[in-house]
Amino acid sequence: MIYLDTSALVKKYVAEEGSENIVTIMQNSVIATSRLTYPEILSAFVRRFRAGDITNNKLKEIVKDFESDWDCFTILDIHEELLPIIKNITEKHYLRGADSIHLSSALWLKNTLNEDVAFVASDTNLLNAASSENLNSINPVVYK
Repeated sequence: MIYLDTSALVKKYVAEEGSENIVTIMQNSVIATSRLTYPEILSAFVRRFRAGDITNNKLKEIVKDFESDWDCFTILDIHEELLPIIKNITEKHYLRGADSIHLSSALWLKNTLNEDVAFVASDTNLLNAASSENLNSINPVVYK
C-alpha cells in the first residue's frame, strides 16, 4: 500500500521535479490518501494557474484528470481514531496541521491493515517524521 500526501500526488498532474518518478511509484499499487488531499490539491492547482504556471485549459484538464483518479484511490476520512495518533505525533514532531493529518492517516492505515505502508511526500520534515514512525518514506524527487 502506498500513501500519498498532497505534495507527492500533485506531481502526477503538474510537471515539476519528481513528476516522472511519481508515476513509477504509483504503478501497480493501491494508493491511499486523506480526504484532506482533495481541497489541498485543488488549491495547489489554482495557485499554479494564478502564478501563470499553467493555462486555464490546462487547469481544467488536470482537475478533470484528478477527479477521475479520485474514485480509484482509497480515501481515508478524518475520524475519531486519528485524534490520539495526531496528538502523539504532534508532541513528537514539529509538523503543520495538515501534515499531522497525513502522517496520522498513514500510521492508522498501517496499524489497521497490519501491513507495511510506504509514505510518499516531498516535504523533508514530514518524511523524517514518517521515517521515525517506522514508515517506509519515499521522496519522489530523489526516488530511484
